[in-house]
Amino acid sequence: MNDVLNKDQWITFYLDGEAYAQPIAVIREIVPYREPAPVPGAPHEVEGIVNIRGDVISVINSRRLMHLADYAPDEHSRILIIESDNNLLGFTVDNVSEIVGFNREEIETSHAEHALIKGTVQLEQGLYIVTDLGEFSHEQDDYE
Repeated sequence: MNDVLNKDQWITFYLDGEAYAQPIAVIREIVPYREPAPVPGAPHEVEGIVNIRGDVISVINSRRLMHLADYAPDEHSRILIIESDNNLLGFTVDNVSEIVGFNREEIETSHAEHALIKGTVQLEQGLYIVTDLGEFSHEQDDYE
């Protein structure tokens, strides 16, 4: 537990069986999945919008964003509410696991052709794909 307190904190989540780590600093909250209201004409990765305590939040399907197979949400599915540039965005994930601690220097950079994947990190708990969902842009070309 001391490692978590003495290092940068990251929330871990899963998509299609793969473990991901996201900086916890940009996460406003994590809520159980709820069906978003569709938005006609929205990009493919946008599931719709939800109202959370008066905030209308666009919900991004993380599986579609990462080019993974679709998945029917279940009781473990969550929406990560990310605050970036004074905007709130929701990202669906299969489940949220735990908080881990590591520093950015421990990340092995990736040559992945995806703007949100920053690299990987090997911890005692396993290998994590490091993301920064706070950098998401509605400019769809950046993420295809």
